[in-house]
Amino acid sequence: MRITCIRQIGKHLLYICLLSITLLYTFFYIVLPKLTQQGKTVKVPDLTGMPVEELDDFVHQKRLRYAITDHNDYSSKLPPLTVLQQFPLAGALVKEGRKIYVTLNASHPPSTAMPNLVEASVKQAQLLLKNQGLKLGEIKYVPDITKNTVLEQWHNGHPIAAGQPIHKGSTIDLVAGGGLGKQQVTLPDVVTLPLEEASLLLLEQGIRTGIVYTVQKNSSTKEAIGCIIAQNPTAGSKVPKGTTINLWVVGINAKCKAK
Repeated sequence: MRITCIRQIGKHLLYICLLSITLLYTFFYIVLPKLTQQGKTVKVPDLTGMPVEELDDFVHQKRLRYAITDHNDYSSKLPPLTVLQQFPLAGALVKEGRKIYVTLNASHPPSTAMPNLVEASVKQAQLLLKNQGLKLGEIKYVPDITKNTVLEQWHNGHPIAAGQPIHKGSTIDLVAGGGLGKQQVTLPDVVTLPLEEASLLLLEQGIRTGIVYTVQKNSSTKEAIGCIIAQNPTAGSKVPKGTTINLWVVGINAKCKAK
């Protein structure tokens, strides 16, 4: 009798153990995954470069959601208002319905201040441009006493002053000194010429205009306002190409009659 009771108790314990195992298996491998959607994962697609108006349909088809961050980033490599960055990254496995955070490429590039590159070395100028988010364009070397030193900075065919606002990603061209070399030229006579005409004539000879001094017109001054009354070095001097010549002009922003 006692042995029979023990056997019955053993059977009950076995049934309880089997039932417990079945319930635990059902809960952890069937019920819980359905409740939490575990096991239903999708691969995050690559949204980079996708226009914002196409995001809704595309992301919905992938059984995902998205949200646009308020970061203001810009890349010249992508069209405006397209996806620039995303998180999670493309290829990651996530649950269905996961929200993907995207950063859009700004509609306009942000502005920065044009750095002062004049008198910096070409190498320093490259670093300064990079730090400001600008690109180095053409480097034109001209005869000058300095070598590999920036003399002028240009943007879209026009000189650009330091501190002037400019879009990031813009290209800056440089004029740099290439050394004087051994070639000699004879300085032309630019006295009585208008400043602009004189500067052009000197440039054609490989001579750079240096400091332009302004003097007031008086009774002893024969030249008209805006005309050059003196130059240093003087006309006829033999100088290396790239030499800088200083000029003295009567008044400013005026016209005069060329000789």
